Amino acid sequence: MQKTLSKAFTIKGIGLHSGREFTAVVSPAPENTGIQFRRDDVRNCEYTRITPYNVSSTQLATTIDCGGLPISTIEHFSGAFYGLGLDNAYVSVSGTEVPILDGSAKEIIEHVERAGLKEQKALRKVLKVTRPVSIEYEEKTVEIEPYDGFQITFELDYPHPVIGRQVFTYEYNENTFHKEIGIARTFGFKREVEALWSMGLAKGGSLDNAIVIDDKEGVLNPEGLRAPYEFVRHKILDMFGDLSLIGYRLQGKIKASRSGHQVNNVFARTLLEATNSYEIEEVYDKYENIQESTAENLSFNPFVASPSVSPA
Repeated sequence: MQKTLSKAFTIKGIGLHSGREFTAVVSPAPENTGIQFRRDDVRNCEYTRITPYNVSSTQLATTIDCGGLPISTIEHFSGAFYGLGLDNAYVSVSGTEVPILDGSAKEIIEHVERAGLKEQKALRKVLKVTRPVSIEYEEKTVEIEPYDGFQITFELDYPHPVIGRQVFTYEYNENTFHKEIGIARTFGFKREVEALWSMGLAKGGSLDNAIVIDDKEGVLNPEGLRAPYEFVRHKILDMFGDLSLIGYRLQGKIKASRSGHQVNNVFARTLLEATNSYEIEEVYDKYENIQESTAENLSFNPFVASPSVSPA
């Protein structure tokens, strides 16, 4: 069955791009509402249901158009909602961005879990892939094929010894999403962050909300990484967030290579438009036959690339 929140909750924090403090209030919503956002700093701004077609920018984050107004960096919120099985909710934001928090979905998930979920009377709708669909753009690829469940395999390949080539397969399960995917933080290189600052971007970016990598010293965050392959896990979190805009639960097997917000959005649109490649069913498979998530090269050292990659 569809689910909404048992009660509302509020999250406060700085925005990644502006560095200003923002508030997001997440509230229960009726059946078949989906996830809807609005700006509460503008008079008469109505809630807008998120879809791949109201994404207005994919530069550094996913930004939606909400009544002609932008709301940026929504992907960790929408990814957390999908991952936990929250189908219907209203999100009211105090300005141009939702809070970046620690750069992952961890705090959002904890708020949802404290608020609790309640079942509603309507059945969930599942987009069940029946034929393969794929896109390719500038050596970045995403494809989906029929599968009895929902699985994402993501390949990340950076010419840097801290990251290198990472391949991770996640078999979706509401009970494992938090620890497997939700805790993974966004990341960037120190030199790139400094360049963004010089352009007036990423003003809120810091070690508090991102993994920052120095070319010589490696990971600068004192606590190191939270999990093996945190980099590619975060890319899967972003993909959950971007594909959740489709508005259905997904049944299929995804393979993605080097994809980001732009390609994720193009793929979401392409999949919706490939109407002969899927069926919409009012059923929900709880995916009881869960396989373990896997990664290539399970050894873990935050300063060493996987053996299949030569250091830059």
